[in-house]
Amino acid sequence: MRTAAKLGAVVAGLGFLASVAAAYKGMRDLMVTSGGFCASGGPYAIAQGHQCNGTTVAYLLGGIGGMVVLGGITLVLISAADGPVMEAGLIGWVALFGALGFNFISLGFSPPKGMGGGGGWIVCGVVFWAMAIGGLVPIAGEAIGWLRRGGRPEPGPPPFTPIVRAAVRSDVPPGSGPLDAERRAF
Repeated sequence: MRTAAKLGAVVAGLGFLASVAAAYKGMRDLMVTSGGFCASGGPYAIAQGHQCNGTTVAYLLGGIGGMVVLGGITLVLISAADGPVMEAGLIGWVALFGALGFNFISLGFSPPKGMGGGGGWIVCGVVFWAMAIGGLVPIAGEAIGWLRRGGRPEPGPPPFTPIVRAAVRSDVPPGSGPLDAERRAF
């Protein structure tokens, strides 16, 4: 069962990364073709060049939906395989915000023709990268701890913890208690 869960987690994790790539592509297409926003339908007139492209919408919605569904499946399967759920979730976090932050920064420094300056996109990219770094910090801490333990997992809590503990007096030498006197009598 654990082997099947591990294999399923790898497949779902790869699907999650493909979903991140789809969201990345959809976001980039949206930013390049219409400046980062689009609309369609409704009672208002949509400015020329800002109509939603069906392919871009499919990439964005498919990518976001895939990330939610496949990310959840990945975490459930990792949990079933007794794997590091928190670290896997953080890796997904870093992948998402790192990729989208790169989109903002790269298009901020070389904005598409006719889109004006890209200062706002650079600020958004820096914020997204700061969020990605926020996920990297605990991952790095876990990796350093794992290396210090020589690649062994962190020891878990003991399987049994006594509820009542005996009080031991330190002023009585061993072998001089009342039970010891009874044992000597036999």
